[in-house]
Amino acid sequence: QGDLWSARLLCDRLGALREASRAHANMAEMIPVSIGGEYELRYLRLDDFPKGYAPLLAQLTDVGGLNEDSFAEVFTMRQQQASVYRTLVIEHLESQRMVATGTLVIEAKFVHGGSRVGHVEDIVVDDEHRKKGLARELLSALAEEARKTGCYKVILDCNEKNVAFYEKCGYRACERQMRLDIPHDGPTSP
Repeated sequence: QGDLWSARLLCDRLGALREASRAHANMAEMIPVSIGGEYELRYLRLDDFPKGYAPLLAQLTDVGGLNEDSFAEVFTMRQQQASVYRTLVIEHLESQRMVATGTLVIEAKFVHGGSRVGHVEDIVVDDEHRKKGLARELLSALAEEARKTGCYKVILDCNEKNVAFYEKCGYRACERQMRLDIPHDGPTSP
């Protein structure tokens, strides 16, 4: 019984490695996309931190002590789990600054025949670049990533004030989000 279980775990790990390899190959297929000649939509890169990535995220929420080292640590972890995390950015070509970002987190389910659900997270467009269709471009690209990875649906949480925008992008209100905050005594690891 134990040997059979060990063999199954080994097969599962090998399968996960193959999937991560395919995810890297799929990511490489996405050539940066030009948006109106002024912007470029692409995957987040390690060298994007100095291009204003943390201040961009700070327009959405508290980034805590995100510095170049902690960014590199999270980035590396996500690269190692490329079948789970897909972070896209939009760079303003003239200023070489990050002006929009969003992440697709791919959850493997036990239900629905072992299918996948895409969770859209951390969507933000820089204040100075809003109302130019960048959020729509980003959401469309994330939905395409979800389609390519076999997700049967994409879900996201948003503020009430953003519901109408997401509805215009094809999303619909569904059920209700619940939240439990976990208190921590001191610094937390990513």
